[in-house]
Amino acid sequence: RGNLSFLGERDCTLQRRYQKLVEESPSPVVDADLRTRIGEAALAVAKEAGYVNAGTVEFLVEDDGSFYFLEVNARLQVEHPVTEMVTGLDLVRLQIEVALGERVEPAFEPRGHAIECRINAEDAANDFLPGPGVVTRFRPPAGPFVRIDAGIAEGKAIPGDYDSLFAKLICWGRDRETARRRTLRALDELEVGGVPTTISFYRWALESLAFREASHDTKWVERALEEGRFRPEPQALIERATAAMPARVVVEVDGRRVPVRMWGDLAVPPEPPAAAAHAVQHGGSGGIVSPMQGTILQVMVEEGQNVRAGDVVCILEAMKMENHIAASHDGTVRQVAVGVGDVVDTGQVLVSLE
Repeated sequence: RGNLSFLGERDCTLQRRYQKLVEESPSPVVDADLRTRIGEAALAVAKEAGYVNAGTVEFLVEDDGSFYFLEVNARLQVEHPVTEMVTGLDLVRLQIEVALGERVEPAFEPRGHAIECRINAEDAANDFLPGPGVVTRFRPPAGPFVRIDAGIAEGKAIPGDYDSLFAKLICWGRDRETARRRTLRALDELEVGGVPTTISFYRWALESLAFREASHDTKWVERALEEGRFRPEPQALIERATAAMPARVVVEVDGRRVPVRMWGDLAVPPEPPAAAAHAVQHGGSGGIVSPMQGTILQVMVEEGQNVRAGDVVCILEAMKMENHIAASHDGTVRQVAVGVGDVVDTGQVLVSLE
């Protein structure tokens, strides 16, 4: 309740698959005039709709300063901490107070610059492939003006049923360059083991000329990956190779055989029997296997169908992202081993080709 308040803008240009990766406030490409026009438009939308409470109005901004309405999120968003860092306001508390019917008129004076990196369990060097698993190490950064909001701890599993976001790193500085350098320092201190993460990607992205000049756009990440500009750091390659993968064994209890997955340094899978070894070998040469745990959303081929390299054979959902699984070579579909709704494991054969 009270007068409508505009709390400034956030820039969410650095994205992949139209999902935000890095957010900052204020936007490095918004000047005072554009900020005034965007603020007036946002307040007009809320007033016309009679909306009461915290809300986020999204616009798409062109190079010439024109902007276009996209949507209103009737809530706080993942990147709300950057607004809190530059305004000094507790947006969660204000939202609750409004919902309780209290009169809220926040007074603030924006200062400095804040940057947030979404820390996802994804392999950026492999097209941001989701990587659920158990966190074997977690060491958050520290120091003044560094904030980390995390939902993990050592020994805790990051499941494949939800979004891959498991932490947010937010850093403030007196200006954008100070915030950028502080974020890089915090990224260097942040340690996560057992799952792939986007940490090394952020170190590269924040050091890039495009980010420093704020000349990137919403498709910049895709172009950078296609052109091979991002190369994972040596440590990231080590983490990628040693990410915790479960050992899959079958145990027998009172005459019942139960499949079990084990995590840990001592979880070494037993040698497979001959039949299983043949199946694994076939999956590696003539079969298309799942690159991750997930659920089959759609099967695009049928037995006897000819496919070419690059043709999508099925769509797999993992961590709330759709992944198109494609054939790596030409062939004829010998067997479709999965159906819509099936839950599959990493390495499981989806489609066999001959």
